[in-house]
Amino acid sequence: MKVIQITDTHLLGVDRANVYGTNPAHRLKRALKSIDSFHSDAAFIVITGDLADVASEEAYILTKKIISKSKLPVYLLLGNHDRRKDFSKVFPEYINESGFVQYVKHSNGRVFLFLDTLEEGERYGRLCSTRMKWLEEMLFKYKKSPICIFMHHHPVDSGLYEMDNLADFRSRKVFWELLDKYSNIKHITFGHLHRIMSANRGTVGLHSTRSTTFQVSYQPNIKLEYLTNKEKPAYAVIEVLKDNLVRVHHHEYFDEKRYYEDGTR
Repeated sequence: MKVIQITDTHLLGVDRANVYGTNPAHRLKRALKSIDSFHSDAAFIVITGDLADVASEEAYILTKKIISKSKLPVYLLLGNHDRRKDFSKVFPEYINESGFVQYVKHSNGRVFLFLDTLEEGERYGRLCSTRMKWLEEMLFKYKKSPICIFMHHHPVDSGLYEMDNLADFRSRKVFWELLDKYSNIKHITFGHLHRIMSANRGTVGLHSTRSTTFQVSYQPNIKLEYLTNKEKPAYAVIEVLKDNLVRVHHHEYFDEKRYYEDGTR
């Protein structure tokens, strides 16, 4: 089966508004159009947080308007730029009984857990005791099923100073202590980094993909990070295969012309 990840859309409440010289609404529309054209066989799309650049009811209204045009189901998560109060006015169906955007979906015999790592007003993320308890219950309930997890913040080091020290995932220790009890966790997909990154922790594979809006340059172990708009936006094509192999391709969708490098091939 196939799942598509979009991340860090950073929408503002105005369709034509720009962020770092890019138009977030236009770029999200282009991504969805590409997905409809090339990946209409996917089970669903997930947007892994930072739906808004500056959270507002208008930003989420625009989000809803754009994703409503998708031919595929679109599931949403929150990131550090988002706010539950504004989000809940437009997407009340996402708020669970504890007030968080945390839920489970089933597809093709597999279980997908969607985690709410938003810590209101902070760049860093965490899972409070309530959210951790929910995760613990879900892992136990579905301990015999292959599980994939979606979240916004990165649960492993990225090698980027600001992301690992100022905008990190501060529940990492208890998170992995819990996951290490289970052998059926197949993959973790996250956003937040505005970069393509992959990693493994034991038998668990992890990845992030580029933002649809702007990217963060790779400056390892340097205390300054520089934004760049030169890298093209992308989305991730996640294939969960029959033997539970998880294969991920990152698709740059701004120039999709197919051509050979020379005429001799």
